[in-house]
Amino acid sequence: MRALSLVILLAGYWALLSGQFHNSFLITCGVVCIAFVVWMASRMGLMDDEGVPARYYAGLLLYVPYIVWQVILANWDVLKRIWAADMPIDPRLVRFPYSTRAGFVTVTYANSITLTPGTVTMEVTETEMLVLALTKEGEDGLLEGDMERHCKRLEGG
Repeated sequence: MRALSLVILLAGYWALLSGQFHNSFLITCGVVCIAFVVWMASRMGLMDDEGVPARYYAGLLLYVPYIVWQVILANWDVLKRIWAADMPIDPRLVRFPYSTRAGFVTVTYANSITLTPGTVTMEVTETEMLVLALTKEGEDGLLEGDMERHCKRLEGG
């Protein structure tokens, strides 16, 4: 099942990037490369829940629009702060607990924080994250936990 989901994911990614649906040689090369990658991943023991987190794919379809919107909002906030001299920039380090259980979800959460401009995840331990926030509002948004709630939906929480 994991191999099949990896084949589908790689084929979709290849189709999205190449756009080559009319050239049989390139399609054959794509199929051969996908088969080789899946075979190598299997031989290397990478077909576990961490390497192919297939059970999270459906939830990611709902999470991706959320994180895209958060990136747009954060970009807008940073742009306003750059152009307006009266908007404060007050960098701060904040250490806060998180409650995600699955490694994939924790990494998604930490990367989502870094992906949104104005915040950077610097350290992740078993129970908490250390984040550099550009503003007090950014810190408050992290402590509010909206992004964590969206990430926890991936693991069914």
